[in-house]
Amino acid sequence: MPHAHLNGGTVVYDDTPAASGDGAPVLLINGIGGGRRVWELHQTPALVRAGHRVVAPDNRGIIPDAHAPEDVTLEGMAADAAALIEHLDLGPCRVVGFSMGVNVVAELLLKRPELVHQAVLMAGRATPRRFSDAILRAARDLHDGGAAVPGSHHAVFSALTYLSPHTLRDERVVRDWLEVFEYAPPLSGPGIRAQYAVLDRLRPLDDYRSITTPLLCLGFSDDVVVPAEATEEIARTVPGARYRTVERCGHYGFLERPAEVNAALLDFFAEGRGDTGAAGTAGTPGAAAAGVPGTAGTPGAAAAGTATDSTGASGAAAAAGSATGGAPGSGAAARTAGGERG
Repeated sequence: MPHAHLNGGTVVYDDTPAASGDGAPVLLINGIGGGRRVWELHQTPALVRAGHRVVAPDNRGIIPDAHAPEDVTLEGMAADAAALIEHLDLGPCRVVGFSMGVNVVAELLLKRPELVHQAVLMAGRATPRRFSDAILRAARDLHDGGAAVPGSHHAVFSALTYLSPHTLRDERVVRDWLEVFEYAPPLSGPGIRAQYAVLDRLRPLDDYRSITTPLLCLGFSDDVVVPAEATEEIARTVPGARYRTVERCGHYGFLERPAEVNAALLDFFAEGRGDTGAAGTAGTPGAAAAGVPGTAGTPGAAAAGTATDSTGASGAAAAAGSATGGAPGSGAAARTAGGERG
């Protein structure tokens, strides 16, 4: 597996070349306890098909990284991201952060803006939130207590916390998710424990006003871990930032509604290189991002597909990822299902 010795630690990463095109690089940064391989399920294939090179690292604190717990900080993780960009000669590149990864990316944008061409922040917060903080505190207490939690209990807690009620009401999809959560390996170790604490020390919201990088913020409508309005708050603070809500998904919205999320990423990135979106001109979201409105609470045509190709997806949805969404789909989700908690 590719790795680099940077900033006194080991950064393990996946580096997937573009299927075609100029290979404009995208760096994907996950949340607390989230491994790099979760991106393999939906985001990496979509970005690669669209002509991007995709680099996805594990954050500081995940084995085999051997940083001391006190060095597992947002500043340290941002420094690792910057060092990896320079090590692989990616900059200026596009960067996507999810949940805690939002705070890592924000730190990168404030400290090393010259390395980032565009950024997307998904399901992140810049201010304390009572329930978000309670989830992290519960995770720390469980870790410190050393109690063995039955897999079935972990599965139900995770589904209620990270998924949308729409997903929970789909009998086929929720069955798959419960299996993934139940058999996901438990998170442990001092590095993971340290990650639980990093959001206790959030940078002041006013600092975000200094971000100058073009920014898209995505909130997930049914997210109880990081409410969509918390992500919108970042967009309102950063000059010129955009905000969109992805409907019918919880904290794992990029796995529950991958077609909509991927299409939003691709439309935004296309503007940054002067391409047109899936429909319309550069600077305006195309149908791939917005979806063709259908009935309330249902994905639009960009997600569901009309004329299908060999994968069952259509047009922009085929480039964006799975047209069905909702189900975890493969072992990649299992490798992260126990992970993100804030």
